Amino acid sequence: MSAYLPFETTFNDQDCLVKALADNDVISYKNVEVHEQAQHLIGYHADVRPEKANIIVRRKDIGGASNDIGFVKGENGKYTAIISDFDKNKHNAQYMTGLKRSYAAARMHKEARRQGLKLKSDTMVNGKRVVKYLQAGN
Repeated sequence: MSAYLPFETTFNDQDCLVKALADNDVISYKNVEVHEQAQHLIGYHADVRPEKANIIVRRKDIGGASNDIGFVKGENGKYTAIISDFDKNKHNAQYMTGLKRSYAAARMHKEARRQGLKLKSDTMVNGKRVVKYLQAGN
């Protein structure tokens, strides 16, 4: 049985984290569970683990030999990633960097919409993200 390891993050927006999980350019997960009350994670042997999370990617969506991965919301409003020792090889620093990039983009788009801006383009140029917005109505 692989031990779960917590990894603190700066993520504090549930919708943006779910979007980032789906849009991560390293590994994306479209089937993500969101729970107001944290739910138990499930291990490789279909065993119910004591660790709980509010945002969960189930092992069936990760790969047959994997455990669930999750994000539990802390009292400070930030999410802590819960990833098993086994799965940290797949969900490594490169994965987390991609998730951070996707999360930052989701936050930026959300804030732009809040300000009444409309996305015109979002492209990568020479390894850098170039985003253009229009005033709503243009």
